[in-house]
Amino acid sequence: MNEQSRFREEAIAEFTRSWSQRRGIESIDCNVIATFVRTPLNQLSDFLAEKAVSTKRDVVGLEIELSNNYVFAFQLVDHDWSIILDEANTSSLMPTLAELSQQLGQSIDLTMSYRCCTISYNLYEDGEVIESFAGEEGEPEGWFDGLSDGGYQGYVLSPNPDYPEYKQVAYFKSRRRQVTAAEIWDIWDFPERFMCEAGAYDPAIDLDYLLGYDLSECYRYRVQNPGLTLILDPTTEDKITSVPDLVRVDYFDFGI
Repeated sequence: MNEQSRFREEAIAEFTRSWSQRRGIESIDCNVIATFVRTPLNQLSDFLAEKAVSTKRDVVGLEIELSNNYVFAFQLVDHDWSIILDEANTSSLMPTLAELSQQLGQSIDLTMSYRCCTISYNLYEDGEVIESFAGEEGEPEGWFDGLSDGGYQGYVLSPNPDYPEYKQVAYFKSRRRQVTAAEIWDIWDFPERFMCEAGAYDPAIDLDYLLGYDLSECYRYRVQNPGLTLILDPTTEDKITSVPDLVRVDYFDFGI
């Protein structure tokens, strides 16, 4: 087996590994606004349904009309954490992270943008923030500057020794631990390790994944689970698709 063939087989094995065993962050090449709650999907959905105007469960394959404020909730098989996609919801009826952690269990909000080169998370327990992290590429003059006044420790990182001019900036605070710049090392690697240690997993599923990438003028969409695709050879369109093993996807309408 030559080097190219070996690389191809290794890429396929990594991309098609068991979904039940995956932890951490699947991809940083995406935009994510997600909430993770350490509770079974049935318990999370029951709690959200008490707050929502209406609920539809097990909606993959169904056509739904989106409200102005909505969320989807789902869980992967054999995972302890359920996931809420709430980037389109601004309703006051939607429970906060503090409420979710008080009623159901540990909660994490993860925000990631490959366009803005930023990533952040907050860990909640019993209604209180236990740990927070925020990082961005470049000098400390961007989106997270205000955190320096909020009790955060600031770090300027140079994760690539071959390019010392390449900088990242990070902010961190925790009730449980202190970290050094060397322990953070890289703004993308640190949240990945945090998610792995928590046993949580971001599968790179967003609203575009569930609803498709074509905007609908009538706000009606067919919910889907099409799988993630890895292009092995763009010249021959050689590719493979791996479909996440989902327990279910539920939809919640939080009204106007």
